[in-house]
This record gives sequence, structure tokens and C-alpha cells, in this order.
Amino acid sequence: MTRRQPVAASAARRLAIGLLTVALAGLPAVGHGQVFLASKAHPEFAIGPLFIVAGIRPDLGPVTVRVSWSLALPPNTRPEDVQQDLYLLWPAEAVAGTGVVLGDAALRRYVEERGFAVVSEGRLALAIRDWTKLGTPAESDPLGESAAFVTFYKRGTNPAQSGIGTIVKVAWTPHLVDAHALLSLRMALKDLITLKPATWFEELFWGRRHVLNLSAGNVGSVALYSMYFGQRDRVLRFARDFSLLVAEFADADHLRIEEISPAGATRRPSRVRTGAETVLLPLAGAEGNVPQVLTVRFSYFSGRVAWRPILISLLFLVLGNLMGAWMFTRTVTQFFGRRFHLGRADARRPPSGAVLAREVLERIVPGETTPGEVLRLCGSPSEERARLRPDGQRTLIYRGTRPVPYRRFQLGSFAAVSRWDEEHHEVEIKFVDGRVSDVETRVRRSRPR
Repeated sequence: MTRRQPVAASAARRLAIGLLTVALAGLPAVGHGQVFLASKAHPEFAIGPLFIVAGIRPDLGPVTVRVSWSLALPPNTRPEDVQQDLYLLWPAEAVAGTGVVLGDAALRRYVEERGFAVVSEGRLALAIRDWTKLGTPAESDPLGESAAFVTFYKRGTNPAQSGIGTIVKVAWTPHLVDAHALLSLRMALKDLITLKPATWFEELFWGRRHVLNLSAGNVGSVALYSMYFGQRDRVLRFARDFSLLVAEFADADHLRIEEISPAGATRRPSRVRTGAETVLLPLAGAEGNVPQVLTVRFSYFSGRVAWRPILISLLFLVLGNLMGAWMFTRTVTQFFGRRFHLGRADARRPPSGAVLAREVLERIVPGETTPGEVLRLCGSPSEERARLRPDGQRTLIYRGTRPVPYRRFQLGSFAAVSRWDEEHHEVEIKFVDGRVSDVETRVRRSRPR
């Protein structure tokens, strides 16, 4: 028993690691969110409240995200007891800093030592947003401080597949524990919006549709997970406080939202900005790091209304009616064509191939007509045969098919037809010594299928 326990424990650990890898591989690559990290292990404080507001424009460029938060301290805890720097790990690429360009050499070195390649770096301006400005379009009050950031990807991988992440270092400031204000930073992030997979017909009907995935507590892809893995004992949990994920869409008059998930998310006109549409998801406080994702499937259109579905529907309606009329006309024509006949049969249904009329054959005189004269009268033959003999024996064969109606009754050129048969005509014209020697005709009748 004592020897089997380590083996069983080792197998259990391998199984747990395998399940963790599979679970991380199943995380959506576009589910972008953030993870807060403390400088010291096992932090006792939490993040709360937290507001993540993403602004989406009709041009679908980089999404401007504003993160506003405060710290929730345990009872009887002084701010100086938790004084430390905070880190914000976000699995997305920051486009540019809103502060000075100069980065943080220590933060860059920290990223490179863990096997990551640096894409860009800089600083983000910090601001303070007091309780009087919450829920208003008023700008936050800028601080003289800034937060350094480094954008990176896993070295040895394709960043387009493995993902790009950004780590932001927020130096300790008393504003983090201000009971009447929230610390705020703003950054522009790429690839929060992706194209919704669709067939060519769906794109033709609805146009291009997009998906916004905004989440909190998500570490991103497996390649970026290694940045989180060595620091998971410093992850800050969400406090049981009022926190929100907010997606704010500009130009609501030209916006069409198809689907919102999860079911707890709500949609309403913005109460802060005129002409905007807001989708909100309350964040639930929980122990540990539980990803909470807000997904919005949407599209923008031009004009006063979304004309594309209307025009495509009308086009298909018109085409359907025209096709129906054509099929009805064809059916009626076939019905009456099989049962009635007007005028000559060959005018109604012309023959195919070479059907030689009797008056043409009567002009061919054996012993006198030459091959050239036959070709002028009858045209090119369907088949030609020749024998290698001194008299130059040669045969031209003409084949053709002609429809023949069987009339029930006839009144002038109008007749009721009971059925149509086919006559298969074959004419053989033989030549000897350059003259017609014989003309043979054969007619075979059959009923078409």
C-alpha cells in the first residue's frame, strides 16, 4: 500500500495537468479579459468594485477600453498593510499608450526572462474618477502618475495563432483604497472584435457580421497562460461588490444586434451618451479566477434602414415568381404541344440531322448525277464509305430524324394529336466510275421515351 500511494498520486497529478491543458485549449481565443495580480503572494484584499467599459465604433477599429477599479480590504486592515504594486494581465494587444512613450526596463526584463518576445512598450495615463462622475459622460481627473505596459507573445510561436498579451504595472497609490473614487486607466486594444464565421449566402443576405467578446478573469490562450502560471498564487479575486462589464456601441441608429450572451446580460439605450446602445453584464464575485464572458454578435449598416435583407428578399421573391411563371408556361406549352398541332409537323418540331425531301431525291439521276452535284443538293453526308477498287466505288449516307404527329381530328391547319412518333430516315447514294449507280432509302419508326 505504501508503494502504490505515490504512484497513484503521480497518476492523479498527471491526469489533473492533462485535464487542465485540455480545458485551456478549449478557451476561446477571442475571449479577451483581464487578470489582476498582486506583488506579494496570497493577497488578502480583493478587486471591487470593477467597471470594464469597451467603446465600439462603426469603423470597427481598435476598441477603447476603460478599466476603473478600487480595492476591497478585509475588516480592520490598514492601507499601509497591503501597500504594493499591482499588475494587470490582459490577453490582447495594446495599440499605443496614452502617456509618455518611455517604458519600464524592469518590466520588460521580467517579460523576456519568462520566454516572451516584446512587441511594444510604453505607459498609460492614470486618472481618478470620483463617485460624482460615475454614470456620467464627464472625463476622469488625470493624475500625474502613469502605468508602464509591455505587449508580448510567446517566443517560438506564431503570434497570430498563439495570441498577444499585455501586462500593465500599476505602482501603488493611495487612490487605490480611496472609498470615494475609482482608479482608472484607458487603453486601445486590438482584435477584441472578430468576424463571425458565415457562408457566402449569409454574407450576401445579412452582410458581414462581427462578434465582440469581452471578459474578466480570463488568461487567454495556452501560450499566454505560462505568464499566469508562475504567478497564480498572486491572483486577486473579485470582491462581492457591484461590478460590471459594459459594451457601449456608438451610432445605435445603424446598429443591429443579433444575439447577446449570457442570459444575464441586458441591453438598453445608453443613459450617458446620446445615440449609443449599451450591453451590460454584472460581474459575480467568486473565490479564485473564474472567467466571466460577455459576447455580442452584431453588425453595422449604412442608410436609414438595413436595406440588404429587404432587397435580397425582394430579389428572391421576384426570381421565384419569374421561375414559377416560366415553369408553368413550359408545362402548359408541353401539355398542349403533345395534344394539339398547328400547321406542318416539321414547322412545329423541326427534324434533326439530314432528312432528304422526296423532291430532292428525284433530282438525283442514276448514271448521270456526279458526286459534286449530290453534295450541292444534299449537303454534307452523315457518313461516307469507299472501296479500293478500279471503278472507284463510293457510298454517301444521310441520316436524320423527323417527328410525326398522329392526329385525332383536323380542322384546317389545326389538329388534335394523340401522340408523336419519330421517323428515322437513312439514304444511301452509291457511285461507280464517278456517277450515281443506286439510291436506297430506309425509314424506321419508333415512339420516343
